[in-house]
Amino acid sequence: MASSLYRLLIYTCLCFFFCAPELNAQSTDFRQDKAFFLKKKQEFNHWLKQNQLDRVLWADSVSVGPQSVTLYIRPVYRGQHLCDSLQCAWNRLEQSNKKLNGQFFHERLLHKWAFLSEIHEDQALVVVRCHEPAHFLAKVSCARGKIPVETRNLRSAVVVEVSTPTNLQGVNTGDNKMLLYNKNVYSVCQAARRYLCNVYKAKGTPVLWRARIDSSYTAYDEFVLEVTHLSNEICPDGYFEYHRIYVKGLQKGNDVEVSWEFQGKYGSGILFPPRKNDYKDMELRYKNNLEEYQRQLFKKLMDALRS
Repeated sequence: MASSLYRLLIYTCLCFFFCAPELNAQSTDFRQDKAFFLKKKQEFNHWLKQNQLDRVLWADSVSVGPQSVTLYIRPVYRGQHLCDSLQCAWNRLEQSNKKLNGQFFHERLLHKWAFLSEIHEDQALVVVRCHEPAHFLAKVSCARGKIPVETRNLRSAVVVEVSTPTNLQGVNTGDNKMLLYNKNVYSVCQAARRYLCNVYKAKGTPVLWRARIDSSYTAYDEFVLEVTHLSNEICPDGYFEYHRIYVKGLQKGNDVEVSWEFQGKYGSGILFPPRKNDYKDMELRYKNNLEEYQRQLFKKLMDALRS
């Protein structure tokens, strides 16, 4: 009898520990986690600085609602024609990022804010404005998998030279955009998702954990893959890892252009991984490791999709 009670106790404890990370990561009201989101605003500013954008933009404040979190971004420039200079910088960043990385700058901002805040894209908002009331405003949101930007300019544009970086260094330097010939965008995205899921199925941690894969957000031309319960993949120090991969396909006649975005976080623990909101952005400490890992993974993915 004592032996049976002991086994039952052990089983109950194991169930609690295995389920605890997922239970703790849930929040019914984001306002309870306001302090956490304010810390993520600081991390966002670190990311801007790392990508030489701190000379143009800075994260000013955060507004937290029951099921949404809004990041407000302001310009660093404080001279004459403030709103016009912001509009000029915004237009340059939008087009240069699209040309170099396969997505508009406003999409990158929303992806990064949602990633740092550990919420879904449709729960995140980014508002770029010159001041309040804003003569120039760009509101970025996510609706049905798409990321539109609503812009407003109440003044006639005056060309004001603003120095902007030619590239976002933190966005997958190297090849993150590829053209596949004679392919269908739906088939390519489905094949890419299957390939990545199979790659991560065999991964995990040395003790207890197998990789947990979430690909619940999937559309005909894009998907997001989130993988937790990993270690010894990117970080050389044995931390637990969280990978988030966004893949986008674009049909161009008979061909398909595939672009992707890879982001990673790491966290410490003993036997069990930390809650997701205990992780830190890898770009701030393991940038080179992160870029090399995603470069190799993307190359293998493209080779598989070509076959």
